[in-house]
Amino acid sequence: MNKHWIKLKTLFAIAAVIVTVALLSAEKQNDPVAQVNAYYRTQVDSLQGQVKLLREMLTTRVPQAQVQQAFLQARLTYKRIESLVEYHFPETALKINGPNLLEAETSEPEQPIYPTGFQVLEEVVFASDNWEPKAAIKEVDGLIFAVNRLKAQQANMSLTRSSVLDALKLNLYRLITRGISGFDVPVALNSIPEARETMRATVQLLNMFPEAGQMHQSAEQTLQYLEQYTGDFNEFDRAVFVSKYVNPLCVSIYQYQVDHAIPFVQTRNRAIVANAPHLFSEAAYDLSFYTPTGAPRPTAAIIDLGRQLFNDNRLSATGKRSCATCHMADKAFTDGLALNETIAGDRKLLRNTPTLLNAAYQPVQFLDSRVTFLEDQVHDVIANPAEMGGAFEHIVAAYTKDKVFRKSYQQAYGSNTVTAANIKYALAAYVRSLTAMNSPFDRYMRGDEQAMTAQEISGFNIFMGKAKCGTCHFMPAFNGSVPPYFEKMESEVLGIPQTPDTLHAKLDLDSGKYHLYKIPHQLHSFKTTSVRNAAVTAPYMHNGVFTTLREVIDFYNRGGGAGLGFELDNQTLPPDPLGLSEREKKDLEAFIGALTDTTSYKQKIIRL
Repeated sequence: MNKHWIKLKTLFAIAAVIVTVALLSAEKQNDPVAQVNAYYRTQVDSLQGQVKLLREMLTTRVPQAQVQQAFLQARLTYKRIESLVEYHFPETALKINGPNLLEAETSEPEQPIYPTGFQVLEEVVFASDNWEPKAAIKEVDGLIFAVNRLKAQQANMSLTRSSVLDALKLNLYRLITRGISGFDVPVALNSIPEARETMRATVQLLNMFPEAGQMHQSAEQTLQYLEQYTGDFNEFDRAVFVSKYVNPLCVSIYQYQVDHAIPFVQTRNRAIVANAPHLFSEAAYDLSFYTPTGAPRPTAAIIDLGRQLFNDNRLSATGKRSCATCHMADKAFTDGLALNETIAGDRKLLRNTPTLLNAAYQPVQFLDSRVTFLEDQVHDVIANPAEMGGAFEHIVAAYTKDKVFRKSYQQAYGSNTVTAANIKYALAAYVRSLTAMNSPFDRYMRGDEQAMTAQEISGFNIFMGKAKCGTCHFMPAFNGSVPPYFEKMESEVLGIPQTPDTLHAKLDLDSGKYHLYKIPHQLHSFKTTSVRNAAVTAPYMHNGVFTTLREVIDFYNRGGGAGLGFELDNQTLPPDPLGLSEREKKDLEAFIGALTDTTSYKQKIIRL
């Protein structure tokens, strides 16, 4: 009896273990985090095998066309995991698919940091002449090293439902701002097939989340739009794809998190908040990302104090120039001049006066990117002997004696002690309030299909496609702040002429960013400024050389300085002519006009 009982208990125990294992296995199968992790590991293995195969093909000297196909296939595999790689291992992602641009440490300006990865390899593999398999092997070896590193990092990847959805949403932002513009595959122009692969992976990963009918349906519809497209890179309707498919998909991901109480990722490490419904939502940006630590919250009183200071001549040494002297509200906060004069009036200033509208949406200030925060820019301009020539000890003393000013100051800061720091904070807070992101384009992207004309929509598609403007002027701010984190500002060497005379063109001698650290490849390099409000902020370029948008478009259409005959080895703008037709130029100009909003800043106070 006891023997049977012991045997029965043993059988029950074994059965319980089997049931528990089965339940755990079923639970794991239904757990999206576990499924995503398994998917990721499988795709990393596949990528590792493909880059090794690519090297084998190069060493056995197969025809270039076969190498190109293997390269494109390896890129497609990377696109399946790009969302997770970029999110969890950004440094490795840079080694695998970073831009083909030289970098340098400011401490070692003469030691360039050469790019590696797919984008460098692409130019070698798709070379139309002088095909060099040895050069390709060198680049593939670097790629293999990076992918091996990725595999070694797998154990360090900590996934949650929140992080997976956040990564996928950020990757959708990456897709619409960089992917479909040709940013990371500029030679092969394989952007649309890669967009399909990105969406196939997105659909597969989102399908791992249960009870997500609307999210699944929206993802499938977005993929279907890409699957049904049979045209080329230039013809793709990016306006429809973004506004009618990707934006609604982002909203469905947002709604899924809300409905299932999945927390949004909380971080100050990026400009776009995790709980934004989509990239073009009114509250998508967290401008505190571009604010220095310790800056007070910009209340209405602080912003109003900044407005008063902005219009006050006492900030200048002569008492005859204020910030508003050169940044006029009725001229979209520019001065309408090619170059303004020094405060002494004895010569021209070095560079064109930029608009302050949307200056808050950038991680660096000035055309040479020499300071980070608006507070630093305020200090630089006021103290600059050529611009305002002010001395903060004198400015503080003057305002301390002003009872009317001290009343406004007290309301702003709760103190009567005037400080230089608080003056800078107030001025910077006012400039940050000059946000104008309610243009016809913005309204179109928020669902108003009538906000842009057919010509403007065509111009947007040209901007993001054939004209390649979107590879440097990134949505939604349309400046050089790189998506989807918008933490790094690009600078470009364009080859700007001294005068509009294209027949006898001479290169402008302004060294640009180079003068800061004497980094050779930064000679004549300037920050990529925003195209927003460009229709009303002429003249253009750092020296104000072009007076119309058509002149600017023609300059780019010719291939920049290279098209004018300049021999600039470090020109970062592709030297090839764009081949834009007259109609395409008109449409492009019309779209730039649709980025105009010079008034909405008056209706709101920005929340930081």
